[in-house]
Amino acid sequence: MKKICISILFLVGFCAPVFATGFGFYGTGGYGKVDMLKPVDNYSDYRVKYSAENSFYGGGIMWESGNESEGYHNRLNAGIEGSDTYGGRYDYRRLIRAKIENVFAFRIAGSRHVRFWIGPLLGLNLLTGLSDTTRNALWSTDRVDYYLSAFASASTLGQLYGLYYIYLDRVWRRTFGVYIPIGIALGLNIRLGENIALTLEGGFRCGFYVLKNVGFNYEGYMNAGCMFGAI
Repeated sequence: MKKICISILFLVGFCAPVFATGFGFYGTGGYGKVDMLKPVDNYSDYRVKYSAENSFYGGGIMWESGNESEGYHNRLNAGIEGSDTYGGRYDYRRLIRAKIENVFAFRIAGSRHVRFWIGPLLGLNLLTGLSDTTRNALWSTDRVDYYLSAFASASTLGQLYGLYYIYLDRVWRRTFGVYIPIGIALGLNIRLGENIALTLEGGFRCGFYVLKNVGFNYEGYMNAGCMFGAI
């Protein structure tokens, strides 16, 4: 997985513009679903273990370059997004993803002031958040046995509290993961002046999602922003 992430990061960086002709800021939001998978038949196949829905929101910076006469542009988005999950097996707090994503945009229509484009996208998202668990899942067997022995000498009420403390009381632990999306994006740039434009982008993306377990995420999104420079 580490080699795959490094390869994707290199590919996105290589395809991104070296000399950006446009620079701007954007906000984003969207909604999706992730199916967490479990291996079956000696890892020859996977089945859905459980599903969770998620909404996300955030923003970042973007660069755009290309040759207007050839009708092709690169758009590189880099940003931070917060996420809320619903209906999954695990609860998460402060779930954040830092992303870099490149769109290979081809002009399909437009005029001097408006440009419509469409193209594939490829990205890499680094995930982190606090997930709920219990102490027996975090501790080693020796540590669990030590605490059980310590609580065994207490009163009945103390023993009950010890079992609750070790096996039932929820604690929060930072978890890290990765999401590798591919998809399709379309959008438009609306020129407001010689060196400024409004930009809208929407699309669909999906890919492998690793956070405590391996899954497959698919989502729709919408970006809106402002671009400066030679648009």
